[in-house]
Amino acid sequence: MTRHPIASAPEGMRVSEHSTVVAPAERDAVAAVVRSWEFKRRAGFEVPADAPTPGLEGMLAKRLFGIRFVEPVRVVWADESGFGYETRPGHPIYGEESFRIDEGGVFTARSVSRPSTWFWRLLAPALRLVQRATHARYVRIVQAAAASSR
Repeated sequence: MTRHPIASAPEGMRVSEHSTVVAPAERDAVAAVVRSWEFKRRAGFEVPADAPTPGLEGMLAKRLFGIRFVEPVRVVWADESGFGYETRPGHPIYGEESFRIDEGGVFTARSVSRPSTWFWRLLAPALRLVQRATHARYVRIVQAAAASSR
């Protein structure tokens, strides 16, 4: 669902998308970061030991405000351009998220999601803020990876 641009979100879901462009000479170095868990690690997440491959189920975890949030996921696609995963029961959001750099050097972090339970629906505005901030962080990580490859 999130591998390609989305014209409109399914009912009840929200699309969040952040992109940046890297120079052609920097694309391969950035792709190496994007198609692994490395950029998630650089954003402060605990990540699975195994590379993202279709069908891999794992746990992401991040501390926020002193609380450790655990996020179960299952990788739904992975290739040389990046990967995408769906959330699993226990994740604060229900949906899918992907991270991709295309042949033109455009990196995109995209999610289609909604709060997963009534509890998280109560916190929906905070979830959206955290999601936007996290996507913006991914963009900065990609920009830094591009700069360090020069």
